[in-house]
Amino acid sequence: MKKGIKYIKDVPIELLIPHEATERTTVQYWNTMYKNKSFIPAVAVSDHNMIIDGHHRVEMCQQNGIKIINVCQIDYLDSNLILKGNFIKTDILKCVKDGKLFNSKTTQHYFNEEGVLKELFEYQKKYSLF
Repeated sequence: MKKGIKYIKDVPIELLIPHEATERTTVQYWNTMYKNKSFIPAVAVSDHNMIIDGHHRVEMCQQNGIKIINVCQIDYLDSNLILKGNFIKTDILKCVKDGKLFNSKTTQHYFNEEGVLKELFEYQKKYSLF
């Protein structure tokens, strides 16, 4: 795993904090993957348990009564974690603190690996949600 990103098993889902809303169709997609026993990538979370990427997978788990998952944890203020779009990390953290949610798929996070930006999903898909 890339330095700065660590895989942690058996995390209680109740500890995870969302920053984006979910869409029914995407949750249904992950429900289908789960019911078909397909591989489902781990969720990316911050060092303070904020969901960075994987809100729909977490929602699918909640709907299915799944209480423990595996995550890829990242220091949210790590300079190698890049937030693209019209937001800055402190905006995201403030909204989480205030209990506000952004629209689904509003934020895009990347990891800077020696000058190359890689989507977080590239790291997550190496590890299973369960």
